[in-house]
Amino acid sequence: MPKKILQLAKLTRPRLHNAVARERLFALLDEAREHKPAICVVGPPGAGKTTLVASWLDARGIKGIWYQVDPGDSDLATFFYYLGQAAKPFTRKGQRPLPLLTPEYLSDIDGFSRRFFREVFSRLPEGATLVLDNYQEVSADQGFHRLVAQAVDEVPAGMTLIAVSRRDPPDCYARLIANENVAFVEWEDLKLTLAEAEAIAGERGISDLTLVRLVHARADGWAAGVTLMLERTQGIQTLSANASETHQAIFDYFTAQILGQVTAEVRGVLTATAWLPSVSMTVAAALTGSANVESIFEDLYRRHLFVHRRAGEPPTYQYHALFRQFLQAQARRELDDQALDTLKVKAARLLEQTNALESAIELYCKGASWHDAVRLIVACAPQLGRVNTKGH
Repeated sequence: MPKKILQLAKLTRPRLHNAVARERLFALLDEAREHKPAICVVGPPGAGKTTLVASWLDARGIKGIWYQVDPGDSDLATFFYYLGQAAKPFTRKGQRPLPLLTPEYLSDIDGFSRRFFREVFSRLPEGATLVLDNYQEVSADQGFHRLVAQAVDEVPAGMTLIAVSRRDPPDCYARLIANENVAFVEWEDLKLTLAEAEAIAGERGISDLTLVRLVHARADGWAAGVTLMLERTQGIQTLSANASETHQAIFDYFTAQILGQVTAEVRGVLTATAWLPSVSMTVAAALTGSANVESIFEDLYRRHLFVHRRAGEPPTYQYHALFRQFLQAQARRELDDQALDTLKVKAARLLEQTNALESAIELYCKGASWHDAVRLIVACAPQLGRVNTKGH
């Protein structure tokens, strides 16, 4: 029976093929494992989170449980059942099975959870890990997260609980973070270095370093973007020749991972604001008519969906370049030419009102509002002339 359980994808560590060893991140994980009971690996889809953790475990020979979280785990009885199944291979002869969350325990779920996790960790070998992959699949408001956060207190010295997620930890982790009991590997860490991109290219038989540098720059270190572009080209010439095919592969990825999973309101906000070089909440609200832009962008940022936040009060946001190109292409598919030009001109007027004049001129031109473009160029000419004079 245990062998059949281990075949469940939910309880199986991913099998890797020719994964590049990211030693700089392995060192981060080694350091975190030595000093913290929990690690959060957080980044956007395709950032290489799962591959990183699985390849690190393989490289270090670390045993333990790999658990694929899914929405069904919001039902706590289901979660504890499958976690108990995952622990079966570590159950020694004569040990009783881990308990099920049956009705008599419902009056004290927190106590049941603490005892359950304590027992799970007692059965794992020294230095083991419990990995919760796709941690974001359970909604942030569910009790599941509170129980996992409490379980960090039960992690024995030398063991580690690792959450692999597309979004930042829920608010119930605040105490753990404040007490410095959680280490983070985040998006800026996960971005591929040029050397790592070159190593990935080498595994695919690509030795054109000029090509790799260009691909790395376009993807801004995003692992899936680098991989998708490298898979469809063998040199600079084919990168240009296959540009449409390459972009389509990346666009299909964004559609499946992001656009296909958001509401119509969020979709409309995304495709409208993609024409802005950076997104202020005032301009976004005026452009889209949505009263929810602040919560939408904050949620996108916390879920690491290719939206970067710039400090300020209020903050502004900026899309990853490839994601912005995708959203603009999506807007072209969804709107006719007249509606699209109207959107661009509306965005340009809002930018003009915020004194982002160069961006406004560019959008007036893209929206074929030549009168507005000329008007603004003429109005800016004296200022541009003074800049040029000083430059000479």
